[in-house]
Amino acid sequence: GKDIPNVIPAYSDAENMKHYFTQALGVREGNIIHLRDATKAQLTSILGSNEDHRGKLFNWTKPNVSKIYVYYVGHGAPAGDRRTAYLVPSDADSDTVQLTGYPLKQLYRNLGNIPAISITVILEACFSGQSQNGYLSRRTSGLSISPRMPTIPTKITVISAGAANQVASWEKDESQSLFTKYFLRGLSGEGDRQPYGDGNGKVALDELKKYLDGTMTYYARRYYGRDQKAQITVNGREISVVN
Repeated sequence: GKDIPNVIPAYSDAENMKHYFTQALGVREGNIIHLRDATKAQLTSILGSNEDHRGKLFNWTKPNVSKIYVYYVGHGAPAGDRRTAYLVPSDADSDTVQLTGYPLKQLYRNLGNIPAISITVILEACFSGQSQNGYLSRRTSGLSISPRMPTIPTKITVISAGAANQVASWEKDESQSLFTKYFLRGLSGEGDRQPYGDGNGKVALDELKKYLDGTMTYYARRYYGRDQKAQITVNGREISVVN
């Protein structure tokens, strides 16, 4: 977008996530909607608008049969007088994100109106207005802004790369984002092994949280001296673990 720095690992992250869903979970390619460099119009077409939640994703859903996973890799940002949290599409303008972004509140509300048996949102994004590649807005450069995060409907599970005021970190060579890398490793079995899991062959969300705390959080601190802790919210409650 205009004056907005690139999220360099985004393409790689998205391809790795798509590979996991098709190869490990057996999701058919035809059941995946993959938007690369998504515009606001494309996000609205798929996820619905403020006036009508019945976008393409709604139309694809089999009521009380489908399981929905939404993975977003890119920028998030606070904007407007209320510091509302937005997803930042590829055609957004850094000076008018409140007009050119896609509201996170709208995403959650529209997903909550879809009659799927489960809905999981995975956010490789932060909403502080900062990124590893620079600030999203010239007006917030050097400032830390606490975005106003929306309430998550009880039927939606949200797994995000960090707290609202934290930065989503990348590998030092910029090949991958730390959250997506260790999220996929954790779900692929590493999260079920000691000292994170119980070895029963399944990775529970509390095991995944403990694994991310021990890997992603550690490397963000080791590489950059910054705090980054994944957030997992289920039925309106955030999962916390004692390491």
